[in-house]
Amino acid sequence: MIGTTSIQQAATGAATGANFPWAGQPDDIACNFAFGLIMRNLPPRIAYEEKMHAPTLMAAAGAIAGACAQISLLADAERTAKARAEGRIKEMALKDGRVFLFGDALNEMLYSVSDPETARSRVWNMLVTAALEKGLDRSELPNVPAMFRHVNDSFGSVVEGLPSVPQNAQPIMPVGDLMKRVGPLALEALSRELLPTLATNGQELRANRKSWVAITAQAAGNLLMTSSRVMPPAMCLTIAMESAIYASKLSASTVKKGAEAVTQA
Repeated sequence: MIGTTSIQQAATGAATGANFPWAGQPDDIACNFAFGLIMRNLPPRIAYEEKMHAPTLMAAAGAIAGACAQISLLADAERTAKARAEGRIKEMALKDGRVFLFGDALNEMLYSVSDPETARSRVWNMLVTAALEKGLDRSELPNVPAMFRHVNDSFGSVVEGLPSVPQNAQPIMPVGDLMKRVGPLALEALSRELLPTLATNGQELRANRKSWVAITAQAAGNLLMTSSRVMPPAMCLTIAMESAIYASKLSASTVKKGAEAVTQA
C-alpha cells in the first residue's frame, strides 16, 4: 500500500518560535501548546496496522484544517454577519437532508492569494510551501478550482469525502468518517487550557478560536513534510487540500457543537 511507514520513522518534532503567525498574540503560548499536541498525537491516532499511512495522515491533517477554518470564521461574529449579509456564506441542504456550508468567505479561510501574512494562516499556502520545499516544481502544483469542483461534484456519490488520487493512494476512510476519529483529538488539543504557571501576565490560557485556522494550517504543512518521505508531495498536497475543502463545508451547527462540547468538558 502506497505511503506506509513505521510510526517511529514518521515521528517529527513540533517546531516553535517567532516564525509562527500567532507569535506575539496574547494566546501565543497556548497556540504553541496546541500545535505541539496535534503534531505529536495525530499520527498515532490514525495508524494503520501499527504503521503510519501517509494518505490517511494527509486526509486527517487537511480535514482538521478545513473544519477549523470554518470554526475560526464563525468565531469572528462581525465578519460572519457581514459575509452572510453579502451572500458570501450560506447553508445549502442536499436532497438527503444534510446541510453544508458554502461561499467565498469560507473559501478565503483556506487560501490567500495577495496577503503574505494571511497566507501563513491558510492551509493551501502552508501545504504549497511544504511541497515546494520537498522538491515539487511549481508547474506541477494541483489546480485549485479543479479540486473545488471535485469536492462539489462528489456530494451524494460513492466518492464523497475522498480525494481525486489513484485507488492505491486513497485514505482508509472518507473525511466524514475520519473526522469522527480525529476531530475530538484536534478539538481537545485546541481547547486545552494551560496551567496558569505556564503563562505570563496578560496571556490567554487557551488558544483563541480565531487562531485555530493558523494552528491547523501550520500543522498540515509540517505533516506534509513528514508524509513526503514516502509519498510524492503533489499527491500529499491534493489529498490534504481536497480533504480540507470538504471538511470546511461540513454542517456549521455540527462543527460548532463539537467545538463547544470539547471546550465545556
